[in-house]
Amino acid sequence: MIGSAIRQWRDIVDDDALVAALCHDLDVAERPLPPAVAHSVVVATRAFVAADGRSEDAVRQVGPALMRIGRRAAVRGHSAERLSRDLRQIVEERARRADQVIARVHPAESRDALRCGLQRFLDQLHRAALAGHRQALTMMALAPQARRAMVARAVFASSAVPEELLVLAGIDPARPYLPVVWVAGTPGAAVAAMPDALVDPAGRALLVPEAGLAGLEPDDRVVTGPPRPVSDVSESLQLARQAAAAIRAGLIVADRPVTSCADVAAELLVAGRPALTELLVDKYLAQFAALKPARRIEVGEVLLSWLETRGSLSEVAAAHHIAKQTVHDRLRQGRELLGSALEDPAAHAALVVALHAALDRWRSEIGRGRAP
Repeated sequence: MIGSAIRQWRDIVDDDALVAALCHDLDVAERPLPPAVAHSVVVATRAFVAADGRSEDAVRQVGPALMRIGRRAAVRGHSAERLSRDLRQIVEERARRADQVIARVHPAESRDALRCGLQRFLDQLHRAALAGHRQALTMMALAPQARRAMVARAVFASSAVPEELLVLAGIDPARPYLPVVWVAGTPGAAVAAMPDALVDPAGRALLVPEAGLAGLEPDDRVVTGPPRPVSDVSESLQLARQAAAAIRAGLIVADRPVTSCADVAAELLVAGRPALTELLVDKYLAQFAALKPARRIEVGEVLLSWLETRGSLSEVAAAHHIAKQTVHDRLRQGRELLGSALEDPAAHAALVVALHAALDRWRSEIGRGRAP
């Protein structure tokens, strides 16, 4: 709607020109807006124009920013009434300014639809800011421990926690936290030893400041995810949970007290995406079927060690307790089987995943006496 309308105007040739026309009166001495508010008005206007007047699409773009304004207003001590009054004044001014531009839209029914869409958009932004204000007030009404518990519930439920709420809970938004998920045992002693930890209400998991893992019992076995700020820890926590579940199910073998996701990344990928890894095995390792079962494993294990470590022949030989010449012979045979794939750096990660999956299968087949 907006896009077709602006093409009729010589002085407004694109979306940026329309945004400038709608916002050109923001910076005036008699009623200056705070820079952050003025910026938000421009961003919201640009979202509405980019969404071609569809209020719901525009709100999805800028609703979180308006909630953030509301939270910051609450933290600064502004009441909901003051925030609502200020917002209403801005909304009314924007609506009047926009109406001057909308009046140039033809035909008349398009003008009415655009006005309705704009009003819905402005009302929704108003509500978003007030929702953010309520969110912060709710947090501020809680005791410090209850604030941390509220954040923990949200984080462990994979919800994003805004930085303003983290600060209110006494958590530095930039400080890395380590996800810790228990494979065996419970986190009881660790919770007592780490007062800064965020505790999963469902049990079996913590978020602890990086390098702060303590209090493990002798029989505990845990998985740690990559350290991330609490506001961005969901994916890392999910990785740790998946790895712990795979170890419990016997899909990943890890007997250490503390296992990092980085140490079992390939195994985790294999365990979590069997159909995809099967494609990689078929693509890269089909030629290994020509080898005898034991030889297939010997060549595959040496190839995998070399791909993962890029170690010298001596280092790979020491890791497998075999002679350096034996490593040389197995690598040579592996190169012949893999052909150009081994010379393609982009294929190395796929080869590592394929070898992890295939070696587990080949060992199991020999153990069950089913190898071809």
